[in-house]
Amino acid sequence: EYSKNVEKKFSLKKLTTNNKSIYGEYKNTNKYEYSVTIKSNYKGNMHASDVLIKIPIYKFSENVQVKYKSIGKTEFNNIDSLVIWRIKKFLSSSEHNIKIHLTLENHNQIYSNMNNTQKVDDLSKVVLQVHKIKNMNTVKFLNTYKMPITLSFKIPMFTSSGMYIRYLKVFEKSNYKIIKWIKY
Repeated sequence: EYSKNVEKKFSLKKLTTNNKSIYGEYKNTNKYEYSVTIKSNYKGNMHASDVLIKIPIYKFSENVQVKYKSIGKTEFNNIDSLVIWRIKKFLSSSEHNIKIHLTLENHNQIYSNMNNTQKVDDLSKVVLQVHKIKNMNTVKFLNTYKMPITLSFKIPMFTSSGMYIRYLKVFEKSNYKIIKWIKY
């Protein structure tokens, strides 16, 4: 109920493609590209600061490289299988993207990793089943490997209700120095 009239401040799109065109025409290439586009939906002179985007990468990936980013800094967290994209200032009505190239381990490596892993989640079991089938469309599987992209940000002087204070004046008779501060 409360979020009924609240607009989304950002929209995200993720696309996974096979990199045959980039790496040459091989039959069974394990090279893929993640393309993530983020667009700001807020208008005016507002800007978001400290934007942090966490992009989950397929668990059995190797050679993860950020090939292109339009803005910001990136780092790869191998433990959590995340590419972390940091943008200091994201202006209104702007769009930025990132392209991440990765190589999937071959199915023999995945089997050995799965056998050596003590704790196996449900998604990893699905991976094992997929690689047992010959000629499975891996791109289709990676697009269904739904790990959420997380996004955190701050928009200074913004409230979700759209209300803001343009002017504040306090009258103090005793000439006490006043700090103007409002908690919303």
